[in-house]
Amino acid sequence: MHAIEPSPAPVSILIVVVLYKCEFAKSQALTSILQILKTDPELADHFSLILYDNSPERLNQNPVGTVPLLYVHDPSNSGLAVAYNFALARAELQGSEWILLFDQDTKATRKFLLELVVSATNLRDVANVAAIVPKLLVNGIVHSPATHFLDVLRRQFSTPAPNTYNSLVGIQEDRLNFYNSASTLRVSTLRSIGAFPTEFWLDYLDHTVFHTLFVNGYRVYVLNASLEHDQSDADLTDVSALRHRNVLRAQTLFVKRAGNLVDRTLYRVWLLRYSRKLRSLCKDRRVWRETALQALRLRIGTPSATSEKGPTIVRIC
Repeated sequence: MHAIEPSPAPVSILIVVVLYKCEFAKSQALTSILQILKTDPELADHFSLILYDNSPERLNQNPVGTVPLLYVHDPSNSGLAVAYNFALARAELQGSEWILLFDQDTKATRKFLLELVVSATNLRDVANVAAIVPKLLVNGIVHSPATHFLDVLRRQFSTPAPNTYNSLVGIQEDRLNFYNSASTLRVSTLRSIGAFPTEFWLDYLDHTVFHTLFVNGYRVYVLNASLEHDQSDADLTDVSALRHRNVLRAQTLFVKRAGNLVDRTLYRVWLLRYSRKLRSLCKDRRVWRETALQALRLRIGTPSATSEKGPTIVRIC
C-alpha cells in the first residue's frame, strides 16, 4: 500500500488596505474587494484582510465582510512602510504565504483576484519569483510596470520609447519599477531582504523594495489583468510644496543608495530639467524652486515625524 499524500493547502493571501482620511464606503479598494469576496465564497477562502487606517480620527462604522478582517487605527500616520510591516508580521503569525498591498483608490476586479490565486498557486515552488503584479492604469495609460528610475536618468537625452508595458506578461528578467498598490509579495522573501525599509515611510518605497528584490536575484511575475488606479499626484498643477518636498527627499535617498556617481550626476541634471517643466505647470512656485535647489545640494533631510503612540487594533470579524 502506498501512502496517499495530502493535498496541499489552498494558497493563502493577506490583503492590507491602507486608508487615510477616507470613509470605508468611499474606498474603491475596500468596497470592491468586499463585494467580490462576498459573492464568491470559494475565492474568499484564500484571503484575509487588514484595514490599516492612518487617519487622525478613528472611523466609527464597521465594514461588513465575509473574510477575517482586522481594523488597525494608527493616528500617528506612520506611513506605508509601518503599515506593510505590521501586515507582514501578521501574515507570518497566521501562516499566509503572500501579502497583497492596496492603496485606498485602486479598484479590484474579480478577474484580477482569480488570476492572482491561480498564479500564486502555480508559482508556489518557483522560489525566485518574489512578487505578482497586475498592470495599473492611470487615465487609461499603463503606469505600472514602468521603467526603473535609474534607467530614466540614463536615458533622459534619448528619444522616449513607446509605452509597451501593456503587453508584458509572465516572469520579467529586466529591472523595472512597479507600484505598491495591487502588488502581491511573497512573505518569506520580504523577510529575507529585511522587510519594508521605514526610512522610505511613504514615497519611493515601491522603487526601493522592487530594486532590492531585483539585485538579490528575485523576479516579478506580471499578470494579464489590468486595474484602474487613481494617482493623487498625477496632476502637477495642484501638487503641494510639502508633498513634493517629501518626494524629493525619498527620491534623492533612493538614487544615493541604488545608483553610482554617474547616476547621481545625471540625477542633478534631471532635477534641473524637471524644474523647468514644473515652473510652467505648478501653481506653487516653491515646487520648482526647491527642485532646482535640490539639484545643487541633494539634501535628504529628515522624514516627517510620527507619534510614539501605538496603533489600536480591533478585530471586526
